[in-house]
Amino acid sequence: MIDTVDCSRALNQIYQTTRTRTEAPAETGSPEAETEDALTLSGEAQAVLQLPSLFGVEPGRAITLADMQAFADEQLEAFGKGFRALMRGNDIDMSQPVRLGHEYGGGRLIVTNGHPDADKIEGLLAENPALCNQCTAATSTLALVKHGQEHAKFAQAYAESPQAAVAQYAYLFDTRWDVSVTFTEDDTEVAYSRVPRQ
Repeated sequence: MIDTVDCSRALNQIYQTTRTRTEAPAETGSPEAETEDALTLSGEAQAVLQLPSLFGVEPGRAITLADMQAFADEQLEAFGKGFRALMRGNDIDMSQPVRLGHEYGGGRLIVTNGHPDADKIEGLLAENPALCNQCTAATSTLALVKHGQEHAKFAQAYAESPQAAVAQYAYLFDTRWDVSVTFTEDDTEVAYSRVPRQ
């Protein structure tokens, strides 16, 4: 998983940002110029990010939590089909659940529940990066949705009483959601856990 600092660094490398200057309004009589930020995406960034189809939303339309949830569900279903086929094709018994999560710091998809074939499963996943990307897309988006839902609650509470809201939701500032997914032959279960930000 990408943490916030790494994400910011990556976005700064992908996006080309420029500073523009505009003249202060004549009414103020101020000779000082006002600085505005402008963001220009390079052609390469637009191609890599596939912005027109981000979360399956048409350009110019706001992305909602429902859009993101639908995207995550779609990615998770596609990953589940591919993952189960990979397990069947390699004689891995899925009568015992396989819980997958991401290695902190590296992002590698790992087995987190002590499955007897954990090493073999992780090796197979490492050989199938496109499949792993589907799982990462799903779990990262699910985490964003969970954060968005909590932010909405915090914002509503903050509008009523800033101090009470900060006290009630203080954990939002030093923790994040971690998402793991457990697969059996016929079932998929998503689990959320709160972990410290590092």
